[in-house]
Amino acid sequence: MRRRPISTAVRAASGAAVAALAAAGLTIPADAAPPPTVAPRAATASPAVDASAFSAAQRVRLITGDVVTLPGAGRPLTVTRSPGSRSSFSVVRTTDHTYVVPSAVRPLVGRLDLSLFDARTLATKPAQTPVTVTYDSTSTPTAVPGVSITKRSGRTATGVVTAESSAALAKALRTRSAASVFRGVAGITAASPTVRPTFPMHTVKIRLGDGSTPVEGLVILTNVDDMRKAFTAGFTVGGEARLSVPAGHYQLAALFGDETSSGLVVQPESLVTGPTTLRLDTRAATAQARTRTPQPTDTVFTALDVNRLDAKGAGSFALGVISFDGQPVRYSPVPAGSVVHGSLDSAYTSISTERGHAAAPAYQYDLGAAFADALPADITLDPKPSELMQVTHRYRGSTARSGMDALIEHGITLPNGSGIGIGFFRPAPARTTVWSGGSAGLTVSASYTAAYDWESNVGSEYLTSAERPIVPGTSHSEVWNQRPSHPSIVRPSPTFPVCGACLQDGYLFLGVPSFSDNDPAHWGLVDDPSRVRWSVSTAGRVLRESDGPMVDLVELPKGTAPVVIQHRERMRRLGFADSTTTTTWQVPRTARGSVPGEYCLDGVGPCSALAMLEPRYDLRIGDDGTVLPGRHTGTLTLTPYLSTARVTSLAVDVRYGSGPWTTVPWTRTGPTTFALDLRVPRSAGTADLRVRANDSASSTVTQTITRAWTVR
Repeated sequence: MRRRPISTAVRAASGAAVAALAAAGLTIPADAAPPPTVAPRAATASPAVDASAFSAAQRVRLITGDVVTLPGAGRPLTVTRSPGSRSSFSVVRTTDHTYVVPSAVRPLVGRLDLSLFDARTLATKPAQTPVTVTYDSTSTPTAVPGVSITKRSGRTATGVVTAESSAALAKALRTRSAASVFRGVAGITAASPTVRPTFPMHTVKIRLGDGSTPVEGLVILTNVDDMRKAFTAGFTVGGEARLSVPAGHYQLAALFGDETSSGLVVQPESLVTGPTTLRLDTRAATAQARTRTPQPTDTVFTALDVNRLDAKGAGSFALGVISFDGQPVRYSPVPAGSVVHGSLDSAYTSISTERGHAAAPAYQYDLGAAFADALPADITLDPKPSELMQVTHRYRGSTARSGMDALIEHGITLPNGSGIGIGFFRPAPARTTVWSGGSAGLTVSASYTAAYDWESNVGSEYLTSAERPIVPGTSHSEVWNQRPSHPSIVRPSPTFPVCGACLQDGYLFLGVPSFSDNDPAHWGLVDDPSRVRWSVSTAGRVLRESDGPMVDLVELPKGTAPVVIQHRERMRRLGFADSTTTTTWQVPRTARGSVPGEYCLDGVGPCSALAMLEPRYDLRIGDDGTVLPGRHTGTLTLTPYLSTARVTSLAVDVRYGSGPWTTVPWTRTGPTTFALDLRVPRSAGTADLRVRANDSASSTVTQTITRAWTVR
């Protein structure tokens, strides 16, 4: 049986997990490497675990102010429009680049270099993006929308794109066209030097039109023998574009339209043997995907994409249209059997919200469908209520105290790897019921940031859920950001097969996210490594210590001494005082839990869980982090990780302000649940909470949370 590498188990949803959804003009260098592969290896090797799976998602501000959230564990690529924006988006993803181009500036791509929209590269310099500006003349005014100019000489200037400058451009584009805003600017680029191809090239003229009238649009020419040879695009001028490519078989496609409608035409097989002319007829875009929902909705977001794999399996990409606000998208069908070189499939996703309440809907529908070997002429999502999964989300947090809206993100991933997410700004607290459904194998994911400042690109209290399979006909509820904050231990699932505390062959793998809330399906995300410190030791010897997410593989020395794990996190809450949670686990090596073989480090087993005691809370802490004076009943859950051990002793204490620790009475209500009798005095300020427990396997936990709540 083949062993599965840890990197595959963690599946940080990079690379092929989420496909590109549309195309913008770019050229991949001829010597670009194929997508990386991971060779099988033993579990005792150093793990290829990407700790970013447990870090706050990378959010990138484009020059237009729109926000792109890059993919992470169980999170697809997500686009959030700047406030007031009416843009749709073109997106293309390769191994190293993720280009996201808003339609508001799409006609100026060329003058605005694609490097300005490469979200993955921009993420490496998130605070300021250096750019070079070229003016039409020496008399053109120096100020450029979206750029903070630092130096100018004649027709050339240098500057940086900042959160503030991109916010200013976003505001300008609400009332003015991009051509007007960038009058006098010949070009802006953030590009590095490009690699030139070294094999014979042929000029291909591409003519785009409707039979009698030339059409302006974006054309994409892709080598389907071996995608590493050519993936290039350009904009038509007078209905014609000229691209230079090597000989071979190509897929030709075009994206065209304006702010009111979009079109996509695909010609899956074209042969280039020398200089030639290829034609695309926009009249072929006759089909339109549709969505019908059981309750009245407004279609907020749709994504139609066509995925292509080359004949060598060396590369894949997807192109299509991402539209907002019900903008119609027409496309040319690709019948089954049309593809000779490689393979093609397609996907359609749709997010619809309660009619007339797009800003704060009480319900929404997240739907998706995938189609093998074709782009069908008839795509209609029309689910019955019994075919949908219902999840009621309650989002906790105080917009009034932080002065900022929350950012709510929902994503869909289809069985063919296509996926996209959409972000909404909303005041918190909030509540939304989401119905999801579509193709078999569809999964959904969600993320939540309780306070996010669009102007400065700063947020706090990040939470996410791994992708979850849709189970039609089921329903459940999720409460996001239910305080107090504490570390949790990742529980394995088919869509995220990670054992958060797994022992195998003398090694301990830990996946313990910080800042989690009290829903087992969620975990917190570290936005600042200095806010988390942790260590693993045994017999007084420190085996590993670090900051940031606790994601590591630790070799345990021989012996029987217990494993001691210490973790300290300091939660940042914009508009509130920080809270700090300190947790110490002491676990005998004999305290074991059961792990199915497919969730072991090597995907085969045998292995076992380290049965750490995990506290979770259900206390009457308000959305703003406060508790009313008086007597309250709360619930503490203490679960030995993947173990059947029984909690044998428990002490719960609370301290108000600088006062003494006082005992909180409790009553056992189940094998792992305890009812707490909290008595909150008046005018007591902040409260600290302490829990100490051990179980029948002699595993112990001590957890202290300072400023767990404030007395209202």
